[in-house]
Amino acid sequence: MMHTKEHKVSPVEHFATVEAPYHFVESGLPNVYLAGIRYFTNEDGSQFAEIPALKQLMKLIASDLVLSADDLTGPEIRFLRKRLGQRAGEYCKLLGVEPETLSRIEHGKQNISSQVQKLARISYAVISADLELMGHAKSILESMIADMKKKRPKLVLEIDSNQEWREAA
Repeated sequence: MMHTKEHKVSPVEHFATVEAPYHFVESGLPNVYLAGIRYFTNEDGSQFAEIPALKQLMKLIASDLVLSADDLTGPEIRFLRKRLGQRAGEYCKLLGVEPETLSRIEHGKQNISSQVQKLARISYAVISADLELMGHAKSILESMIADMKKKRPKLVLEIDSNQEWREAA
């Protein structure tokens, strides 16, 4: 009987640069890339990276999401929730949505209202106790209050001689 020795191939080492960054899929976000780190590719094409200061990196990603003027996506809402250590059942109460709605939002199957986006940003800022983000949360709340105080223009309707309503001139 002949025994064959399994040939084990070592992963290939790479260095991520700005020009050729490492796609950080482990973040759960499709658009996060890292430079300045070592990463490895296995024979099957899978990759893994050595990521230093992971906690600081995740905090930076969350801060970027909270401060961004862009609309949040479902995966970004999920990222913020997970960074806060919130279970979906707890987090949906913070956002004022049903658990099924949060699930659809996080999986990209439902649009996210501007109110939910604001609440996601505010809740992250407050719960994380990041001072820079707290100032941003305050400005979000101030803009929400200002929006609530805006008065709708007066609508004056008059009835004409034919008993038909129309907007007054």
